Amino acid sequence: MPIQTSLRDNYTLRISVTSHCNLNCVYCNPVISKFEMSDDDLIKIIKAAALAGVKKISWTGGEPTVKKGLAEIIKTARELGIQKQSMTTNGVLFYKKAQELKNAGLTRVNISLDTLDAAEYKSITKRDALPYVLKSIETGINIFGKLKINHVVTRKNIHTIPQFIDFAQQYGDRLTIRFLELVPCNNASENDKKAFNAEFVSKDEIKETLKSFGKLSNYENTGDVPKSIYYKIDGKKGIFGINPNHSVNYRCDREKCPKIRVSPTGFVSNCTTNLKFCRNFKGIDQKQANELMEKIVREKETRNYKGFLHKQKYYDFWRFGVPPKNELKVD
Repeated sequence: MPIQTSLRDNYTLRISVTSHCNLNCVYCNPVISKFEMSDDDLIKIIKAAALAGVKKISWTGGEPTVKKGLAEIIKTARELGIQKQSMTTNGVLFYKKAQELKNAGLTRVNISLDTLDAAEYKSITKRDALPYVLKSIETGINIFGKLKINHVVTRKNIHTIPQFIDFAQQYGDRLTIRFLELVPCNNASENDKKAFNAEFVSKDEIKETLKSFGKLSNYENTGDVPKSIYYKIDGKKGIFGINPNHSVNYRCDREKCPKIRVSPTGFVSNCTTNLKFCRNFKGIDQKQANELMEKIVREKETRNYKGFLHKQKYYDFWRFGVPPKNELKVD
């Protein structure tokens, strides 16, 4: 049976370009890796992916806007054949760099924001930076035409959902607000399950809150997260989504999972749920990288996905390069 090359057209290289972040959110607590890959290693990975038929990149971190020379890297990726490049950012610096990043080749932006109250924002992030984020939202919508806000819902901030619905009214369908379930994304969450459970808000409760504002109608999911659910609310402007990150372990499927994940330490995998598919690109030459990436992409196209469930088991590794104990050596 011939390979369905159309699958490659939809694959996204999701790159944690740095483990560094300029915030310290209470549910995240970023860990700075001592073993981040070089820019040369990063370009090598992008070139290999483009040669293998990958046409999209999603930039994340850490916080991608603190990465020095990111615009030049984005420009290089475009020149190598990457057609679409999106970014998830906390928005603290984005308003300063938005035009430069768009000129370089960035095509879409998501901004993470969990409250519209300045004191609450500082309590969550440990920085008094909400005005900069709001400026980034305005700037991003003006420059890119539309924008998505990612809002992690917890017990402490579930009361902010109505504020975000009101906030969307000034932008209409140019703004999508996506409410995310909390995931256990650091050692504290793993060590204290009771604390996580006390803060967790399920997709069903989020949906019931949205329904209290009007009848929901389904809206097409055109993003790279297959389990995201989007709605329009009768009588309200804006698009509203839910990411069931924790309560739904959707069954992996080669047509529906577009991600090829890249850690800030130079590891690449077509599957984030099982490290046996993870390969180290640090220190190899371009020819070796091209061959290895072709194997990764072909493996993604042809692997039997029966029985695979997507779980957020290695969240800290893919975002910050923190190696799972006794499973992987990073240095």
